[in-house]
Amino acid sequence: MKYVYGPVPSRRLGSSLGIDPIPSKTCNFQCIYCQLGKTTNFTNERRDFYLTEEIYKEMEEAIKQNKEKFDYITFVGSGEPTLYKSLGKLILKAKEFSSKPICVITNGALLYSPEVRRELMNADVVLPSLDAGDEKLFIKINRPHPSIEYEKIIQGYIDFRKEFNGQFWIEIMVMKGINDSKEELVKIKNKLDLIKPDRIDINVPIRPPIESWVQIPDKNVIPILNDVFGEYNNINFPERGIFSVFSSNFEMELKILLERHPMRQEQILETFSSKKFNEQDVLLELNTLASQNKIKKVIYNNQTFWKLII
Repeated sequence: MKYVYGPVPSRRLGSSLGIDPIPSKTCNFQCIYCQLGKTTNFTNERRDFYLTEEIYKEMEEAIKQNKEKFDYITFVGSGEPTLYKSLGKLILKAKEFSSKPICVITNGALLYSPEVRRELMNADVVLPSLDAGDEKLFIKINRPHPSIEYEKIIQGYIDFRKEFNGQFWIEIMVMKGINDSKEELVKIKNKLDLIKPDRIDINVPIRPPIESWVQIPDKNVIPILNDVFGEYNNINFPERGIFSVFSSNFEMELKILLERHPMRQEQILETFSSKKFNEQDVLLELNTLASQNKIKKVIYNNQTFWKLII
């Protein structure tokens, strides 16, 4: 399928059926920690990149095929999903096809727009990010489109929280030497006190980021996080479980998985062994695809990852 993938294991949502209405890599941010690679279509213009009817058709088919195999339907793009102009229609159609809760994972940049806020009202969970407590660090970390203003984003979060009846969770990506000091974390907490989200998720870059100098914080950040945030949800661990594989075409199935994010080698082995692939054959296939410059091996945080060469 072109627009629907999974179900995939999720650290927050159990098993998630993903809907991706955005071409890779279309975004209004160029985050230093992005696991998808460089933003190739840097835009803040909303439009329907694909026909909504095509996405409807795949959604209906995938939901029927996987009825009891997922916990959430998740809209998360190969970029920023709120750039899809008819996102609200996609959410409503997903509600027609399934009674499972719907989550939208977004960078939150467009929540200042009343139109975007209205379109998200039918979701059950909306999960934006907030990695900086002021404009200077926001620009350094998220490298936004020039038309995006930090204070407008914060006001958009505040307005959305007042209007939205679902769960509003905010994720913070904490990085060594960038936003892990008590001073910077307190600035973020001050903004969160204005926004009043239902939940705070603390994340770290567990997969290879676009910028090699982005690193996981030292463990001494934990007491600082506890002191600043008090109660928060720790998601700085790898997801567990295997990904869905639907055929014996190794290259095609691996490409579908790696389009979403780099994968740990152990998880690739575990996933494909579920389709009766031999471990040695999987390693041979990986090295063959690497020799053809289709994928590459990356050692990050003492773990072996594989990622697409775009």
